[in-house]
Amino acid sequence: ITLGWNTVYEFDFWVMEHSAGSEVVLGTDFMIPAGIRLDLFHATAKLPDEVMIPLVKAQNFDEDIPEGMHVPGGPNDNLQIAAGEWADFRLQRNKPSLGTHDVWVRRTPALIPTITKFRKGQPKWVRLTDISHHTEYCPAHLSVVMWVQRGYLPKMAGYVQVGSPNYEEWQVLAYAGARDETLFQWECELYEKWLGSQPSMGDRRSYTMFFNDPRSRLANLTKM
Repeated sequence: ITLGWNTVYEFDFWVMEHSAGSEVVLGTDFMIPAGIRLDLFHATAKLPDEVMIPLVKAQNFDEDIPEGMHVPGGPNDNLQIAAGEWADFRLQRNKPSLGTHDVWVRRTPALIPTITKFRKGQPKWVRLTDISHHTEYCPAHLSVVMWVQRGYLPKMAGYVQVGSPNYEEWQVLAYAGARDETLFQWECELYEKWLGSQPSMGDRRSYTMFFNDPRSRLANLTKM
């Protein structure tokens, strides 16, 4: 099994007929003595503190490609983010193909994710912005990003697809939450002053009004 995308210990499975007295059904959640729930159908495991991690193939395979319909991604280290600040983290190198999986992200009440860098269409770097008024803690390996097999939805609520209207709304909140209100007001005032000092975009021509009085206008037309 993997913990934070690193192998920490291994164990074996024995698959037997259901009639042999086993209470385990392959493909469903069940408990093992260590207190870890295994979801073999989705190739994931959930630790007692509800942190979900992906299962990987044995290390003697040539390629270590994440498997399953739902593959999570998150920070490798614990993050402490001050109010109005942000922290960046890099996603794991091996990711499911974009031809078979869609990328989803989720936020917390205080932390909003932003994909800041892509590589060949795949998200590479993620920024977490703290929009609260106090320091927020983000545990290592929190499932901020989720690759979900196309045609399926994330198993947990709160995820939105990258590029969706909800995701764009989150970015507005992140931008506003990461700015000091006093500094933002000062920037607005400076911008207004700068805008007022700029020349007009087009030349303004002055025109002489010959017909201020309707009676004089009628008299001039009569002379013509």
